[in-house]
Parts: sequence; C-alpha cells; structure tokens
Amino acid sequence: MGIIMKKKWYFKYNKVKFGFIAGLILPIIGFFIGFLAKGGSLSFSTFWQIFTQNHDLVYRSDLKSIYQDTRQSTLMFCLLANMLAFYFSFFMFKTDLFSRGLVSITLILAAISFLFIY
Repeated sequence: MGIIMKKKWYFKYNKVKFGFIAGLILPIIGFFIGFLAKGGSLSFSTFWQIFTQNHDLVYRSDLKSIYQDTRQSTLMFCLLANMLAFYFSFFMFKTDLFSRGLVSITLILAAISFLFIY
C-alpha cells in the first residue's frame, strides 16, 4: 500500500510561464496602488502626465524634484507587488518554477525602470 499524496491547488501553476504572466500583471496593479497612494487628489490623466513627463525639460528645481519623486515611488510600488508575490510563491508555497519566471521578469522590468528613472 502506497501513500497517496494529494497535490495542492497551487502546484498546477508551478510553471515559468505563469510566473512571467504574473510578473507582467502585478506591476500594473502596483501602478494603480501607487496612483491611489501618491496621486489620490489628482486625476489619472494628470498623474500619468507627471509620471511620463521628461523631468529634464522642467526648469524649476522644485517641480523637477516632485516629478522625480513621483516617478520613483510609483515604480517602487510596481516592483513591490512582484516582491510580495515572490515571497508567497517561493517561501510560503514552494513553487520554484513560478518564482523563477517571476524573478526573471522582475529583473527585466527593474532594468527598464532604472533606465526610465535615470
């Protein structure tokens, strides 16, 4: 008589492609959380303009620092969503392949955001 182990529900998502997909969706959710945290009083279009505007074109130093601060904190919210997902997937659920996809897309997005900030 063999012992039959019941598979957990999350093992069917233990694939690299699901980690990639989650790593692309979660930063979008993090962006909206950043919008609610940083730009709650602004309209979304104004917040998007501040987020995407090139801060080198702004000549006033106080506006330039506001633009840079908003951009950095919003991008950090985007990447923190992936870090939270990594914590649960790797340490709590032990889904290694999912975590591998999540970490690889997070590193790619972090490199792109680093280029976007600086």
